[in-house]
Amino acid sequence: MKKLSLFRIHNQLLLKNLAVVYWHIGGVVLWLQGAVAFGGIAIAYLDGKPIADSLYLAFITALTIGYGDMSPETALAKVIAIVIGFLGIVFTGIVVAASLRALEMTIAEQKQEEV
Repeated sequence: MKKLSLFRIHNQLLLKNLAVVYWHIGGVVLWLQGAVAFGGIAIAYLDGKPIADSLYLAFITALTIGYGDMSPETALAKVIAIVIGFLGIVFTGIVVAASLRALEMTIAEQKQEEV
């Protein structure tokens, strides 16, 4: 019996499994992105900033990049930014879990093909 190596994973099979997994979580991902965008618009309203700047702030916060070039000013906008940060952590966890599930499915399918 051959040992399966990560370097021998078929790319087409992995891409197919990624597409299947992401298809199933697409609604959650869209909801999270909408929540981040809504938070950015709320920050724009509360802080009196342009919407583009506030959306930039929201998505940079959600992606946990945090360049530090912008920050919310009012207390409520800061609370919204914290919630956006937590949503970003949830989003990252979902993407990592989905990717690992697709990789797991690919390895299982390849083992089945080799038997």
